[in-house]
Amino acid sequence: MGRVVFSGIVLAAFVLAAPDRASAQQGGDTSIGVWNPVLAASIERLANESRSWREAVDAVARTGRRAVIVTSDQVRGADAGALAQVEPVSDAAGRVDLVVVMVNLDLMQKLSRLPVTAVDFEDDLDRILAHEVYGHAIPFLLAGHLSGKCADPVAGQSAIASCVIQRENVIRKEMRLGQRLEYGRDSLALARRFEQ
Repeated sequence: MGRVVFSGIVLAAFVLAAPDRASAQQGGDTSIGVWNPVLAASIERLANESRSWREAVDAVARTGRRAVIVTSDQVRGADAGALAQVEPVSDAAGRVDLVVVMVNLDLMQKLSRLPVTAVDFEDDLDRILAHEVYGHAIPFLLAGHLSGKCADPVAGQSAIASCVIQRENVIRKEMRLGQRLEYGRDSLALARRFEQ
C-alpha cells in the first residue's frame, strides 16, 4: 500500500466537489463513492458477483464511514508508477471515517495494451479493487481507526500469509478470478501481456 500525503483541506474539497451522481452499491448506499464509469462498472461487478463484498460494504454503510474511489490523476501527489494506492484519512487520534482509493487506469492501459472493456482488463481491475478496497480500505473503515490496517506482505513473509492477500483471495474465489499466491503485478493478466 503506497502512502500519499494529503492536505485534509484539499481532500475534503475534492470529496465535496465530486459530482452528486456518485455511483454506489445497490439501493443508494453511499459507503463507496465512485465517479469514473470504468471504476463504477468494476464496483458493480464486485457487488453483483461477491457475497463477501456485499456483506462488507453493508457493514461499512452501517458505520456511516465511506471509501471514495478515484483515478490517480484526480489526486495531487499520487505515485504515477503505482497501479493503485490507498490512503486512510485520519484525525490526530487516528480515527478514520474516509479512505481514498486511487487507481491508475492510464498505467493499467499502458501495461496491458487493452481497451478498458476487454475482459482481461476488467478482470485485472476487479482484482485490484478487491485488493485495495476489500483488502485495505474496508478494514480501516470497519475499525474506524488506523489500527484496522490490513497490511501487504513484508519482506520474507509469504504473500498468502498476509492479511490483505487472504482477504483479496476471498473475493477472487467468489468471482473465479484465480487465487493470488505472490505479491506484485505477476498475479495480473497485464503482467503476462506486458512481457510479450
